[in-house]
Amino acid sequence: MKIGIDARFVGPEGTGLGKYTEKLILNLAKIDKKNEYCIFLRSKNWNFLKLPKNFKKVLADVRWYSFEEQLKLAGVFSGEKLDLVHVPHFNMPVLYRGKFVVTIHDLIHHQFSEQSTSTKNFLMFKIKRGAYKIIIYSAAKRAAKIIVPSNFVKKQVINAFKIDPGKVAITYEAAEQEYFNQTQKPKFKTQNLLKKLKIKKPYIIYVGNAYPHKNLEKLLDAFKILITHSPREAWAKRGHSLAPRSLGEAGSLITHLVIVCPRDIFFERLRGEIAKRDLKSRVILSGYLEAKELKILFGHAAAYVFPSLSEGFGIPGLNAMAAKIPVVCSNIPTLKEIYEDAAVYFDPKNANDIAMKIEKVLDDTKTRTDLVEKGKQLVKKYSWQKMAQETLRVYESAQ
Repeated sequence: MKIGIDARFVGPEGTGLGKYTEKLILNLAKIDKKNEYCIFLRSKNWNFLKLPKNFKKVLADVRWYSFEEQLKLAGVFSGEKLDLVHVPHFNMPVLYRGKFVVTIHDLIHHQFSEQSTSTKNFLMFKIKRGAYKIIIYSAAKRAAKIIVPSNFVKKQVINAFKIDPGKVAITYEAAEQEYFNQTQKPKFKTQNLLKKLKIKKPYIIYVGNAYPHKNLEKLLDAFKILITHSPREAWAKRGHSLAPRSLGEAGSLITHLVIVCPRDIFFERLRGEIAKRDLKSRVILSGYLEAKELKILFGHAAAYVFPSLSEGFGIPGLNAMAAKIPVVCSNIPTLKEIYEDAAVYFDPKNANDIAMKIEKVLDDTKTRTDLVEKGKQLVKKYSWQKMAQETLRVYESAQ
């Protein structure tokens, strides 16, 4: 079988989509010596992957989510005379008439349709919104198979597009391997990184995009409560009023909130929200960091906090568990499905509840120890190689 995989997302610019596609291709390269693969790349990520002989690189220098993608990419795919194409997102060219598989990671654009989720003006937002609906409906209806990363997303896809459940396959993702490696970095490297970013311990960390559904404004509100009040005492003694704590007490509980996210329009919006809450000295906002730097930050963090309102899977929390730090996150269905009892959950719309759950994890040694141990066991359940094996079975069943 000759299989094409759209790998234009691979590399740091593609964030989670890029990581998923990279892990899929590298693990298929380990387990499949029989099939022939065409890997479609842009010029900027052409050298990112080292591949075996049955994997051929093909230039597809087309920007994702563009009109050019819809007009040109179908021809690029067709030129390779493929038996099957796998597009690892919903953006399958409508004009392509060959057999294909798509991965739908989430339906966040279905859930959050307000213009506030876009950087476009009203007219462009409406055009983009209409194009999204046409493309995703076309992909879902015409695909031979649809891959999703969780049972929750499978149910969403079936309900949204009214399709046969047998057409939708779940392939769970996994933690990134570098976070399992517990080799200690030289102390001066850790100190240099923390000094460069102006981070003081103890700190909590969030890694990911700053899109509106990531709910980072509510995390800022919770952090403000955490460093100026005792949310647990307030909840227990005064209902929803707040029990003030001294700055000395606040400092001993937590020093910084570290947010690592791509530098884009949402990054700049977040910077404004930090300033609005007078948190510039306490919130460290970093752009993209390499994996080796992220590993250091994870390894020294007091907790990973994940306040998202919607997720398809949740790799960052598994990375935190692999790095042996506790996870505090939203009580949304996907995260509860993936993290099971290895996280402390909060109501993502309630800043006081977020603050209280963070405080519980920071203050309660037994809770922290239990979470770290449960996390160590949970991450063993997920494997990128297993994901690739299951994906290969999807390819075979699509024929």
